[in-house]
Amino acid sequence: MGGLRPRHHHQEGELITMANNLKQRAMAPAQQQGEPTLAQLIERMKPEIGRALPKHMNPDRMARIATTVLRQTPALARCTPESFLGALLTASQLGLEPGPLGEAYLVPYGNTVTFIPGYRGLVKLAFQSGRVQTLQAHVVHENDDFDYSYGLTPTLRHKPSLGDRGKPIAVYAAAVLKDGGSQFEVMSVADVEAIRRRSKAGNNGPWKTDWSAMARKTVVKQLAKWLPLSTEFSDAVVRDGTIRTDTRDLVDVQPVYAEGEIVDEPPAIQPEQPADDQPVAVDRESLENSVLAALADAGVTDVAAHLSSLFGDKIEGVNALTDEELQNILATTNTSQEG
Repeated sequence: MGGLRPRHHHQEGELITMANNLKQRAMAPAQQQGEPTLAQLIERMKPEIGRALPKHMNPDRMARIATTVLRQTPALARCTPESFLGALLTASQLGLEPGPLGEAYLVPYGNTVTFIPGYRGLVKLAFQSGRVQTLQAHVVHENDDFDYSYGLTPTLRHKPSLGDRGKPIAVYAAAVLKDGGSQFEVMSVADVEAIRRRSKAGNNGPWKTDWSAMARKTVVKQLAKWLPLSTEFSDAVVRDGTIRTDTRDLVDVQPVYAEGEIVDEPPAIQPEQPADDQPVAVDRESLENSVLAALADAGVTDVAAHLSSLFGDKIEGVNALTDEELQNILATTNTSQEG
């Protein structure tokens, strides 16, 4: 698989030069008292971050997010600078923002940083393929009304209990494609836990702080094998749990895999549609209805107040948001109801 190299091949020489000087920069004394060396490094690397990012993303914002993550997770400052930068560049190339929103995580493991895409990040990339109309994942609890069957006429029904839902017993992901097709995948908690135990990051990071989101991500990865998704989505799956430490080439490095994050083979890559630099058409009405339904399922009764709180600004309703913002809300709202 060509991965992300074609889009960024022109920047390879500059990134190699940057990487070759990385250790010396990181080991140099901080210029200001108390300022983390890696925080300074992030600021200096903004031009390279900008070249790695998709065109619609801002390198200043990514640098601020990375600095915030560094301050919130002090153990990252004790990791090798090349592995931190490698994880940050991987997140940048995929267009995923690390941090509490759950698009991606930079997880310290020993003295290296592991890149882990989050549930919300995978859903974001799935929508960017332009072929998925809806994609959602839920955790099933023992007191929920839940039933499913595979075969020639597969069925899936889930009605969460309004009372005590009990302990989690399963997780599922379901997708509706724009061509009218649909797919779903169900995993037991035991299956999810088996994957978590095989992961080097299974006892820390998001597996420890947000099990629900990681369980959803796990089943989305399994469902993705049957969906016509983009190269970026497949790259995110392949790089899940990887550590990039080869400073000779931070663009086309062969990553080292953290065991257990990848189950079976990565999803098959479907032939890409011809690039025409035109945005993919979005069924606006269906998207708004999907968001409203997801908010209702999550127990949101005042949509305007919820959106205003989410964006830190006065939002009158879903019609005031962009398609991308609606897609991100659809990807993130369901996680909140699992707490």
